[in-house]
This record gives sequence, structure tokens and C-alpha cells, in this order.
Amino acid sequence: MNSAVTLVDFDRLLNGLDHIYSEFSRACGLSDCAYWMLVDTSTAGGSVAVSRLTSEWFYSKQTINSAIKTLTARGFATLEFAEGSRKNKVVCLTEAGMRFAEQYALPAQEAEQQAFEVLEPWEQREIMRLIGKFSHALGDECDAFKQHIAAESQAENQGEGESCDS
Repeated sequence: MNSAVTLVDFDRLLNGLDHIYSEFSRACGLSDCAYWMLVDTSTAGGSVAVSRLTSEWFYSKQTINSAIKTLTARGFATLEFAEGSRKNKVVCLTEAGMRFAEQYALPAQEAEQQAFEVLEPWEQREIMRLIGKFSHALGDECDAFKQHIAAESQAENQGEGESCDS
């Protein structure tokens, strides 16, 4: 009997976690990204710089801007220039957005906190350490993979213009 964990097992576990988080956002009637922008903005006191959201979350700027547009269209947030700036913007939750966050998003966060507290403090630190270590190593591998693919693509493109003359 082989007790080794396979990458497929690990990938399924991660996919299962993604599914659970998506269920939280769907229960709120939001996309995953809009849910996380609402959570982050509400836990930050009701306003947060868009630049912070784009630098700290692993979504594209376009996806984050679309999520913010959804929140503003539903009356949950406004998008304003940061004080003294004509470039940097801040997402600010409206009263309706704060109520919505308190009713839906924050209870989901509390459920996550309760689940995290099932782990002993040393387990919490260890899971953070291991996921961080894996994430960093996988990011390095992804960068190397992208460089390899780019080099192969460039080599193929250079070879397309050549012909065999006899």
C-alpha cells in the first residue's frame, strides 16, 4: 500500500478549498473577486486603495476593476480619487455596502475563522509556513516554465522564415 500523496490528491484538495470559497461568494450573490474586494474593504474599515487591492490579491487589474464596478452598480461602493490625487483611486463602501458586508460577508469570515481555530496555534503557524513555502517554490517553477515556453515560441518563430534551398 502506497501512502504517498500525489500531486493529483493535492490539486483536488486545493480545488475543494476553492470550491468552498466560491460557495461563500455565491451565497452572497457575488463573484469570487467581488466577494473578496467587499471583505477586504469592509475589514479595512470601509475604504481601501485600489492599488492595494491590485497588489495584494492574485487577480488581474481588469478583474478587480470589474468586481469594483459590480459593487458600485449594486450601490455597495463608490470609487473616488484618493485625497490629493488625480490618479490614485479608493473604493469606499456605502452604508448599504457596509450593511451587506455585515449581513453576508463578515459572517462567512467568522465561519472561516472558526474553522481555522479548529487547528492548534502551532498547526496554524505550520500550515501558513508550508503553504507559503509551496507557493513561493511553485511561483519560481511557474516563472521558469513561462521563460521556457517563451524561448521555445521565439525559436519556432525564428524558424518559420527559413527555407530549405537545394
